[in-house]
This record gives sequence, structure tokens and C-alpha cells, in this order.
Amino acid sequence: MANPEHRPQPDDRGYYGAGWQQQPPQQYAQQQQRGGGPAGGGYHPPRPPRRAGDPTRAFAPGASGAAVAGAAIAVVGVLAVQALSGLIGMIGTSLYVGPFGSYGGHSVVLSFATAVFLTPFPFYAGAFLALAFLTPITRRSPLPVVLLRAVLGGAAGTLALALVGIVTGAYGAVDDGPRRLVTDVLTSPLQRGVPLTAMLLAAATVAWLWLGRPRGRTGRPGSGTPGTVRPADAVPPATVQPQQPPAQQWAPPQQQWGPPPGR
Repeated sequence: MANPEHRPQPDDRGYYGAGWQQQPPQQYAQQQQRGGGPAGGGYHPPRPPRRAGDPTRAFAPGASGAAVAGAAIAVVGVLAVQALSGLIGMIGTSLYVGPFGSYGGHSVVLSFATAVFLTPFPFYAGAFLALAFLTPITRRSPLPVVLLRAVLGGAAGTLALALVGIVTGAYGAVDDGPRRLVTDVLTSPLQRGVPLTAMLLAAATVAWLWLGRPRGRTGRPGSGTPGTVRPADAVPPATVQPQQPPAQQWAPPQQQWGPPPGR
């Protein structure tokens, strides 16, 4: 039987409580005021959680894998339309001059690569960066917001064309005068940017539908799909089984053998 005069003290909570030595509240508060921690380092308050971009606003700066995927789908969609259109034109031209001939002083294949990949490349880069980090295409955003962000991405791509036109226009203005600068900075970027932005609207819609489509619908539906929400009164199965007291084994009473009585 334990001594009734011995009672657990605050410092003895490691033996009667959680199984490890704990500091009293007063000592812990004094240690935190001095700037010390349990491991000897300074005390750092927990960081506040990051706020996700508002899905209803046009601008939502940030970086995420879904935003990069949506931007890649949209830009690749525009590039695919451009490649298909240029390929059809190249096939029609090759019927007259041959597939590897020259038309208008330029090679047919080189003209196709320049018109599809090289010339609009600043638009692709500007639109991708804008859609990936400034105006992302997310499945939480409504379709009008996605279309507005696609227009802003197309504007960023057109601005990239204008910035490249400053360099080419300044170089060509030496021979052609200021009109070359106006053409490369204003008219040519708008001429290329407007139809590419229209294609980007359709490609952004496809990317929005692709990112928002349900996945894992084959077989048994998984978590997060419609119809898989557990009812409110569902009781989860117990994860900790109660410990049963050890069964006591019966032992026969011990008999003491001695000399028979009367001897």
C-alpha cells in the first residue's frame, strides 16, 4: 500500500501523467519570454496559412500545378490550330511548286515553320506566363471569369509581340524610316494577336472543361466524386480496440503434507 502522505507534486507529472518529464507552466512561460524553446532555439509562432486566389476575380497571382497544366493545355491548343491551318496551306502550295520547292522566293517548309512556330512564339510565351501565374484557368472559376482571364492572357501575348517588334522595328527603321517601327510595334502585333486571342478563348474553355471533369469513375467511385459523400449520421469504425483485462488462471490450492495425527 502506498504511503498516503506522499502525493504527486507538479514536477512528478512525468511519472504519473504522459510518461515524460514536463515543465511547470510558470517555468515554461519564463522560458518562452527569454526566447528559449524546448530544443534551445528561439520561439517561432506558427505561420498563417496561405490564402488561395479568389476564383471570381480576373487576377489571381500565384503558382500551382493545376494553373500550369491549364495554361499548357490552352497554349498547345492554339498551337495545334495554327499548325493544322498552316499544314493545309502548305499542302495546297506544294501542289504547284513541290513540297520542298520555293514560292515567292521562300521555301515552302521554311515559310510554314516561320508562320506557325517562330513568328507567334512571343505570343505563346506571354500567354503561357500570364495564364500560369497571373490569370490561371482553374476549375473553381466560373466560365465568364475563365474567358476574361483568357482575354487578358491574349493581351499579354500581344504585348510580347509588340515588345519584340520594338527591336525589329528599330533595326528596320534605319532603311524604311519610322513607318517600319509603327508597323512592327502596333499593326503587326494586333494583326496576329487578335485571331490568336480568339483561338485562346476556345482553347481556355477546353482546358477549363478538362480540368473540371470527374476522374476515377470507372468501377467503384472514389472519394470526392458525386454520390460518395458519407451521410451525416455515419459512425466510423473504431480504430482503437479496448484492452481486455488478463484472464486469471485457476490454480489448485496447495496442500501441506505432514505426519498423520496421533503419531
